[in-house]
Amino acid sequence: MTHSSRGGDRATLAYATIIRNRTLAELSGLPSAAVIQRMVDEIHACAPQQTRFKCWRLAHGWTVEEAIERFHAMCDRQGVKRRGLSERSWREWEAGARPDRDYTDLLCRLFETGPVQLGFAHDYTPEGLRTAPPALDLIATAADEAGSHAEQAEASELGSGALERLRTQVIWIAKRYVSEPPLPLFVEMRELQERTRRALDKRIHPGQARELYFLTGTLCGLMANVSMDMDRRIPADTLARAAWTYGKVAGHAVLMGWARGMQSSVALWDRRYGDAARYAEEGLTHLHAGSGATRLHMLRARSYAMMGRNREAGEALVQAADVRSAGADELHDEIAGEFAFRPAKERYYAAVTHLHLGEPEPAIEAARESLSLYAVGEPENRSYGCESMASAHLVVAHLMEGDTDGAEDAMAPILALPPDKRISSLGTTLNTGRALVSAQRGGERITRQIEGFCAVGLPQRARNAIFRAHDPREEPMT
Repeated sequence: MTHSSRGGDRATLAYATIIRNRTLAELSGLPSAAVIQRMVDEIHACAPQQTRFKCWRLAHGWTVEEAIERFHAMCDRQGVKRRGLSERSWREWEAGARPDRDYTDLLCRLFETGPVQLGFAHDYTPEGLRTAPPALDLIATAADEAGSHAEQAEASELGSGALERLRTQVIWIAKRYVSEPPLPLFVEMRELQERTRRALDKRIHPGQARELYFLTGTLCGLMANVSMDMDRRIPADTLARAAWTYGKVAGHAVLMGWARGMQSSVALWDRRYGDAARYAEEGLTHLHAGSGATRLHMLRARSYAMMGRNREAGEALVQAADVRSAGADELHDEIAGEFAFRPAKERYYAAVTHLHLGEPEPAIEAARESLSLYAVGEPENRSYGCESMASAHLVVAHLMEGDTDGAEDAMAPILALPPDKRISSLGTTLNTGRALVSAQRGGERITRQIEGFCAVGLPQRARNAIFRAHDPREEPMT
């Protein structure tokens, strides 16, 4: 076994342990078959490189040896003749091999499920008739939990070392976000947020309370980002509102301003452009200068452009550049990571705005500037999400110019993304490009590239939407 595979196994076990412990803590008795199925789906969503068969064992909390013992005990109880099941065979099945028909039947009996659920058979039911898997329900659940706790916050002692550790872990998870797949990080964020909430129940002084409310709100913000990456807008808005409330309780104006910006981004995806502009404008009442204010002005610019208010959009672009150098803050510049709004990201946002304004040439220039800045910047600051979105908008801009060769060049780094990093916004943006190229001659190759990319690794909603034609003037290229 290689070092990387051992590391992947440890990470999978950690995710499974967190999910199982959290689920069992909510139950008054043994988990039902439906609860086990839900845990399997959550574990597989966090570790898609693992087989579903392995996820079933982890959901039960068994080692391989314990699973084999349970298998033999089941055979004895049901009067089935034992077979010479070995640890080697079990591990081969977990690695992707398929058992024969008799073993498949016995394993289905053991786990009280079917061969499709164990990953030993394919489900050929049309997608429209399938029951949606509950793997992402933890996002909606976490959003509701955060919203409820934030409302309570509005209406034993903690040591300084414990608070410092919590802050450090929040900083590191924010920094890891720019380079790691979002869904596995969500599990860690949720677990860390539970720790900040429990700390709030201890005997703490006002300064510690402010810090804990700030950290809890920061984690809400990160989970809102994951929700958006997974195309879950309602949970994203709920989490952003919770972040705003925690910021208000903590007296942290910067967090309040950032949260309104997150709500503005959600509204853009919902095509509520007036709401998007109002959220960004309200954010600026809390956050007047620095990179955080630059972000809010850029969101205003995009909102105005979508409403056809071109003059105000242009003015917002100028204001965004003017306020950047005016100061630094705790969230955008110290915690940074996913919260950072460096010039590379600003140029990516500018490219989006110019596309909405119907200006492909400056959009191409801004997208190229963004990619160049990412390429020469520190590796830890390279956000694969923003970098790939800049490339996606460069694809769209070239297609608006009728340049399919340029679009194919811009598409190359996007095609290299692994499936677990293919965030939903990429599918929506590239689908805009597909609609543009459909009327152009010689665009069959780029069309196939876009369709192939969006068919692998994206959330189901984005995957289904890729084959529906969209009006590029209406699609929010967020």
